[in-house]
Amino acid sequence: MLLAAAGFALGVIIFQQLPALPHAGWLLFLPPVLWCWQHFPRAGWLCAAFAGFFWGQLSALTSKPPALPETVLEDVVLASGVIEGIPDANAQRSRFFFRANHLQQGALRLSGNWRFRVSWYGRAPRPVAGDKWVLPLRLKRVHGYRNPGGFDYAGWLYARQVIYTGYVKGEGAPAGRQWWSLDRLRQNVAEGISRSGVSHRSGAVLRALVVGDRSILSQEDKSVFAATGTSHLIAISGLHIGLVAALVYFLAQQGWRRFPRLCSRWPAKVAAAPFAMSAALAYAAMAGFSIPTQRALIMLLVVMSGMLFRRATEPARVLGLALFAVVLWDPLALISAGFWLSFGAVAAILFLAHRGRGRFFWLWLQPGIFLALAPLLVWLQLPVSLYSPLVNLLAIPVFAMLIVPLSMAAVVFQLLYPDLGRLLMSAVGGLLDGVLLALDTVAQWSPALRWEALPLGLLVLVGAAALLALQRARKHSWHPLWRLSLFSTLLLCLVLYAKRTPAPFPNQFRFTLLDVGQGLSVVVRTARHVLVFDTGPRFPSGFNTGAAVLLPYFESRGIRNIDRLILSHSDIDHIGGAPDLLRKLSVGEVLSGEPSGLGLESPVRRCAAGEIWWWDGVRFEILHPAVDASLEGNDASCVLKVSAGGDSALITGDIERKGEDWLLAFAPDKLQSQIVVAAHHGSASSSGEGFVHAVRPRYVLFATGRANRWGFPREEVVNRWQAVGAAALNTAMEGAIEFHLGAGRAADPVLWHPFSRRYWHN
Repeated sequence: MLLAAAGFALGVIIFQQLPALPHAGWLLFLPPVLWCWQHFPRAGWLCAAFAGFFWGQLSALTSKPPALPETVLEDVVLASGVIEGIPDANAQRSRFFFRANHLQQGALRLSGNWRFRVSWYGRAPRPVAGDKWVLPLRLKRVHGYRNPGGFDYAGWLYARQVIYTGYVKGEGAPAGRQWWSLDRLRQNVAEGISRSGVSHRSGAVLRALVVGDRSILSQEDKSVFAATGTSHLIAISGLHIGLVAALVYFLAQQGWRRFPRLCSRWPAKVAAAPFAMSAALAYAAMAGFSIPTQRALIMLLVVMSGMLFRRATEPARVLGLALFAVVLWDPLALISAGFWLSFGAVAAILFLAHRGRGRFFWLWLQPGIFLALAPLLVWLQLPVSLYSPLVNLLAIPVFAMLIVPLSMAAVVFQLLYPDLGRLLMSAVGGLLDGVLLALDTVAQWSPALRWEALPLGLLVLVGAAALLALQRARKHSWHPLWRLSLFSTLLLCLVLYAKRTPAPFPNQFRFTLLDVGQGLSVVVRTARHVLVFDTGPRFPSGFNTGAAVLLPYFESRGIRNIDRLILSHSDIDHIGGAPDLLRKLSVGEVLSGEPSGLGLESPVRRCAAGEIWWWDGVRFEILHPAVDASLEGNDASCVLKVSAGGDSALITGDIERKGEDWLLAFAPDKLQSQIVVAAHHGSASSSGEGFVHAVRPRYVLFATGRANRWGFPREEVVNRWQAVGAAALNTAMEGAIEFHLGAGRAADPVLWHPFSRRYWHN
């Protein structure tokens, strides 16, 4: 069963990699595949893989969110619907899911079932789940940043049936409320926790534990949980569903045994199963039936059903049934990190429990889970904490026996006896404050594991040794923890080898223009050095591309140090990500055309024309601004040229015609480059004819946001560059754009969007 379920999941995984949905006619092969699966058991896993592929297609075709006419996206539309989920609200904006069933735009009226993710800026009314509204919305297709190592925002929303986002433009009109709303109950519980007098930190964690609302968790607290390997403790998933079900199962079993006549008909072990299943269902409902809770609930229902029907099954069969059920229910679950981590942990537990012996089995259970998940964490670019086994060995019992049961009891008492509920919630909050303080201490001492620093030869040697030892372990009765550690070591070596992105050779450099929306960020990497030119935008909500784009990119490339950071000037779309970069990475030196306007704690030196340095045979030269110039705004931008082996790239920041004319007057012979990043995102105030003819690039790159309100790049600017033979590339369409220069051959771009495109991106 496990092999067939794995084959089925493999087929779904292969389908999820497709850049576009295949024609529906391919589904005609599904019945023959199912027939072969039944009649040829020896090839069952292969037939299951084909069945999984076609099931993924069938699910994608039947659950595809409905599209809107393009005209609806061109202007404001009146949407009638209801607020879903727990709204995420702060002083600047409210964000929520909005289920619309009627749309009106002038004479156009549409009826259907759409789910939007809506932002309401300014002094918006308090959004309440279950309230009906008529909202004037400006909608657009979902479009996330597309970079190596980046988060697939479009895929995350697609799994939640959302392909359009929007914002409220104008005044909305309330239209009543649903008579019953589970989400409204969850919102009331969440707000009751915040009003119970607990600290903000513990209140945020309790909201995550009780109703699955992580919206007010600070980024610092998330980092603490990640650094200590305890993120699973604040995400309602298998652990919490299992804890609640186990507690109710134990209580129901003990209570049932007090009635001998009932026990004679239904044994306590069987009779307690429906109570545990009901408790798990109620807890999943309180969490809003989020995708992780759906997986956990399905897995638990599979296990409990076996007990209910008195069928003893092997652990491998239970795992296979759960895997098959989860993938059958939600094929898109396979694109989430939680799916792999939850099944990886369950597989490790079942393996160790099935083969383990001894009274102290529970002591090496956590090390076993750590070993099993380490390769997955590295593959998913998630932190690996060496302290995780010890921390979880202590923290899980505290959460299992105290925090989770007491917090659930406090919520119930708040509804029935508010004073007692608040008292109990305060006690839980105090306990949680102590736990968070301890985790802070551990996080400060948690070492940063530099997997990318391991040399290739060592990886091959360790992997070969692990493989040989694993072969020997199969012939001898080695402890299961040793066998698991050998397998994980081998898998980790393979993962590290697959993720290797070696630095360029001397006299070469890698030039990457990242997709940061309407902003700019360029990374130049040589054999032993890294330069970052601008860091993209920052928004009033606190979201910035330093944390969302640059740090994940550096993690995927194994970069931990930045030798030089150049912030062209002080516009927020160029420096917004700098604070997070300076806080999380080691940055050698910071340069800027407007040092006094950055507001950074780190010392900043002014860039000036004529400064030249060499890294690993690669030449860097600042061409602008002049040493004695006192410029402000766009024309204060640093302009950098990078050259090696006859290739060169020119980064122009936001200079306008005045800055271009200065370059034409004082550095005309230094402008010609194979690659140029068009100034000011392709604005008509830059890229004058004289400057364009002086540069004459093979490629002109535009760093813009998709459907930006300024219409960048302007059509006349694109035509001007193309007239001198330049091929135009835009991050809004291509995602990150990368060149390998100085290699003695024609430089061709590597475009991230075509490489990473999936069918839900269309």
